[in-house]
Amino acid sequence: MDPEDGPRAGGWPAGSSGQAPDQGGGGPDRVVHGRDRELRLVEAFVTGLDPTTLVVSGLSGIGKSTTVLAALHRIGAQASAVRLVRSCSSRPYAQALSGRLHLDLSAHSMPVPVGSVPLGSVPGHELDAAGLLDAVGSAVGPQSAGPRILFVDDLDVLSAGRAAWLQQLGELAYERGWRILAAARHVPVGPLPDDVEVLDLGPLGARSLRLLLDAALRTPMAADVAERLHWWSSGNPRIALELADALSPGQRSGGAHWPGPDAVGPVARRTFQVLLGGLDVTARSRLASHPVLAAAGVLDRTVDDSAQWSVGLGTISVPPGPGDVNRLAARYPLLALLCREQARESADGGPADGRPDDGEPADAGPAPDGDRPTFPVAATLAEVILNGLHLDAVEGLSAGEREPRAAARAVGLTLLSGATWADDRARWWTPATVSPEWTDHLWWNGATAVEPAQSAAGERAAAALIQLERTGCLADPAGLRADLDVIGSTRRLDWVGVCLQVRARLLLGDAAGARRLLDSESGTSSGRTVAEVVARHLAAARVAMFEGCAADVRLCLERVTDLRPSVADWLPVRGLRAAAAAMLDGRAPTSSVPLSAEAWSTRALGEFAVDLGAAHLAVGQAERAAELLALGLERCQWPYRGRVQARADLVEAVLASRGVRDEVPRAALADPPIEPQERAGADTGAAYARLRAMLAAAGTRADCVEDWLPASHLVSPWQRLRSLVAYGRYCLAHGDRAASEPALTEGRVLARLAGTPGWRKAIDACLAGFGASDGPGWARLSGNDREFVRLALQGVTNARIAEAAYVSERTVANRLRQIYALLRVRDRKELMELAEMDPPGWLSGNG
Repeated sequence: MDPEDGPRAGGWPAGSSGQAPDQGGGGPDRVVHGRDRELRLVEAFVTGLDPTTLVVSGLSGIGKSTTVLAALHRIGAQASAVRLVRSCSSRPYAQALSGRLHLDLSAHSMPVPVGSVPLGSVPGHELDAAGLLDAVGSAVGPQSAGPRILFVDDLDVLSAGRAAWLQQLGELAYERGWRILAAARHVPVGPLPDDVEVLDLGPLGARSLRLLLDAALRTPMAADVAERLHWWSSGNPRIALELADALSPGQRSGGAHWPGPDAVGPVARRTFQVLLGGLDVTARSRLASHPVLAAAGVLDRTVDDSAQWSVGLGTISVPPGPGDVNRLAARYPLLALLCREQARESADGGPADGRPDDGEPADAGPAPDGDRPTFPVAATLAEVILNGLHLDAVEGLSAGEREPRAAARAVGLTLLSGATWADDRARWWTPATVSPEWTDHLWWNGATAVEPAQSAAGERAAAALIQLERTGCLADPAGLRADLDVIGSTRRLDWVGVCLQVRARLLLGDAAGARRLLDSESGTSSGRTVAEVVARHLAAARVAMFEGCAADVRLCLERVTDLRPSVADWLPVRGLRAAAAAMLDGRAPTSSVPLSAEAWSTRALGEFAVDLGAAHLAVGQAERAAELLALGLERCQWPYRGRVQARADLVEAVLASRGVRDEVPRAALADPPIEPQERAGADTGAAYARLRAMLAAAGTRADCVEDWLPASHLVSPWQRLRSLVAYGRYCLAHGDRAASEPALTEGRVLARLAGTPGWRKAIDACLAGFGASDGPGWARLSGNDREFVRLALQGVTNARIAEAAYVSERTVANRLRQIYALLRVRDRKELMELAEMDPPGWLSGNG
């Protein structure tokens, strides 16, 4: 059982398996998720000497066949293992795993008396054990390599009669050098023959089921939807796939609300046939009216820290009942739904014998209010949609859904996503005025306890951010800073509001304040909505980008898009992702600023252009960076990167691309002036010093990069890297290569230490101006040098390289030192880093 799986319900068969992309077969390339323990047990049984028969047990669809077949493939039994199919029918047949055998066994099948058929099964047939083994042994032949395995695939319910038949088959098989494996849907509680062992398959864990769904559906699956599918399917992969197939693309990605199924599909009906047959009338009635189904709506309200839904059954008041009814309802919610369907059919005069219908179930639709137990849910439909980020359904909401909490959430998501804010468009969520009626709900959970001064500060801050969204301008930065101090000093903050506060503090240059606010709200996500969790990670990504921690940016964005794949299309997320890819991988952005202003706000367009410009600057595409940065600052003078850093980037890009100081756009100059509060931090102070140095007159420029840094020199490696590269570019623009090369070389070494190895691509582009023709100098290596590099990158020692090249070890060491100098690296470690970051074509045989 997976470590993440809970304890199985005693006495009831449960299952776990994870196969992709489908349930059938078990080829050598088949991936089985969450079944490592079971695979090892099957392998040990097959290769052991104990004369027993192993029965793999689990509900229909749990993956018994896939697990066994995968284990047989892993030990190389394709040619010697035989799978027995339809063993309980009148037309059984055997097939080899290799596909070279298809043997009709009808001649060895005989009917089973109806009186001996176990409960929950249908009358069947039984194979003559000796005749079966004779036929299979003759077809396979004694020359087959590997263990000789007969896999009896579909025993259904392992009744006493079938267990005795298995024991007889096992005894005869062992005498002839065969081992017997079997798969049974249910093993009733009771004694079994000593020679028959049972391996129960537990339910598939949530993570393993998610991997299976991703592989099978090949579409983005929201983390909470995958968790809900896990709960509804009881960890049964075939049921989960049946449920997932019925979902729309929007429901799978979380863009549309999915409270759960309202009808039981044929796969689930077959799966729960055994369980249903073992319930009496009272138990079915209790399951049909069980409140666990009404609790499904709660799943849209909270999300835990790992971005997986918590069913929260412990908070639901379930009336005690006889036996295992409560436990069954919690473990098998579709069984409860099946009982409800049958109760409804019985009330309508339909079949009521308790056995599931083998045909397609009729779509009964949602149960009437009178038939469904009520569960108190405070959220309105609009809040459920907005809190869950089911944004595909927003347009369908009517104006009547507008109420303060929903309006606050809609405004928060509009500011969060960068969607267009336009009063002339008939969007229900656009409030007519900014007022504490809804702004209190934007900043706080439980807005009724907000003090008047705090409420007024929240109203002013919301108005300022809405104005920034529409115009890209900020009328009163000092006032916004003061209002943020008031809001941030309170408790019960809503995380969507926290994200807006973090962005506002960053654009004001208060990175330390943004970090403090983020750290103070770093507790558990339990009880937070999907919208809040997405906002929290998006806020963390912005702070990490401001601080130059690109790896943290990528991690935060992965968490966001795992929970809601559609968030990847938001313009702010696209900008952050492009900038992180440039800083980490040296990958230039492939997207451009959208020309249409219909979909995105002025602020979002401006910030996106600034992010793209910074990404192009990191990979050495200075001219494109200058264009995008100028466009971004023209649209939004207050991007989340702050005016200091954005302007410093623009000046650096212009100087690197044109080399003429007076061509720097006016927006990059100190007009409007940058207030002292915007450059008070160590890193913003470093960016401001860099900006002032680049704008200084040529005759007054500093002689070394240290003079470009603040007097305290308390700057991060990230900001020192930026100053080194800017200084190197500045010196190159003024023809001073002697001063430029040492700064750029130091910056190249610092790039990895600063967590931004992608910046080495921009540095190499500058260093190429000193004579290199192929990035860091790959093209200047001779054929022998290239062979030395290949061997060194493979980890071959100098002594082995000397043997391969028929030279002395000292010659190898000297030549490698010359190669390091040519490539501007210090040792093998940096050589490997360079090859990973910017590999030459000849290294892979392409040049």
